[in-house]
Amino acid sequence: MAGIVQRQKTWYACFRVGGKLKVRTTGIKVCPSVPPGKSKNAVMRESELQARIIAEELEKEAKGATLNVEVIVSLAGNNAKSVLRNKRYMPSVREHLNKWLSERPSLRSSNRYAKAVRNFLDFLGTDQDMPLDAVTEAHARKFMEQQLELLHSGTVGLYMQGLSTAFQQAVNNRLFPYNPFKGVKPSKIDRSDTMERRAFTMEEVKRLTEILPGEWPDMIRVCLYTGGQRLGDIATLKWEQINLEGGLISMTTQKTKRRMNKPVIAPLKEVLEKRLACRMSDYVFPVAAMRHAQANNTSSKLSIEFNILLKKFGFIETEKNVLPGMRRQLSTLSFHSLRATAVTALRLAGVPADLCRVIVGHGSEIIERIYFRPDDETIAEAMEKLTLA
Repeated sequence: MAGIVQRQKTWYACFRVGGKLKVRTTGIKVCPSVPPGKSKNAVMRESELQARIIAEELEKEAKGATLNVEVIVSLAGNNAKSVLRNKRYMPSVREHLNKWLSERPSLRSSNRYAKAVRNFLDFLGTDQDMPLDAVTEAHARKFMEQQLELLHSGTVGLYMQGLSTAFQQAVNNRLFPYNPFKGVKPSKIDRSDTMERRAFTMEEVKRLTEILPGEWPDMIRVCLYTGGQRLGDIATLKWEQINLEGGLISMTTQKTKRRMNKPVIAPLKEVLEKRLACRMSDYVFPVAAMRHAQANNTSSKLSIEFNILLKKFGFIETEKNVLPGMRRQLSTLSFHSLRATAVTALRLAGVPADLCRVIVGHGSEIIERIYFRPDDETIAEAMEKLTLA
């Protein structure tokens, strides 16, 4: 709670913001002139009360609330200008973000956060010197939308996370009560870079299994025959998860931790029995499992390798003239496209949406709809049925 002290015959407000003591003039004299009919003590008590009211307003303003200028003017009178002239204790956006960035201990994190801060300040332009509490959720969302046009959604998500952390520090320091970046991040529906990829046709999948080297043909088959499971889940599949006699594969997805029991259909059983006959480790695909481990238990290396193979065999074009830091033209196909292939094949075969969602492992109807991607020929064939007899 704000207090007041006497300095140079004037009441000054004292309060703490972010652990730091702030002292500001209230513009109220300790002993103002005494009008006729009033005692000096009464006038001094009244001026002290006015000073305390102004002190409370100044403290609220310093912690993010809007300053009630009318109260200041009505109480301070001609001295209101001196109170309002130095009213801002809120740091600017630029000052706070640069200070916060300088306190990041991890070089790797600082690098990422530095780009986030630099991009956000560039986005604000001349407004980067506005008070920190002037940033709103609208600023955060507009910045996110701008960045999504230039960068991959995953990168934008990391930027938004970093900026949210920076603004949360200001909230924790009681500079203001609301974090404008909290909860603002690219949603699955907003990620246009994910939705741009198409599904493989069944003819393309068949060709891949005929021309790709190493473990890839069988990985593609197992992916498709288990309902389009993700690359990481296929690469780390272990023999202990598979019960060929019982006809089930037990899987827990790395991304969503969803537990699923997949039936071993006839073509899948054929692939697994062939691999079991020459088993070399606990993993069904030992080379893929090794590369997954080498990439800190991520699918990044495997995804890059698959992408290179798609370019080599003419499924996608090689990227050209990509500027540093800009979003690359996303490949129209990736291993993840097999997931869309599975959804599309099941739906076109008449499998109900709810059952399709269970088979593939989607958590919502909205996401399942995104993965349903029939090609132009299939759409045209379906539309033929709209003609009147």
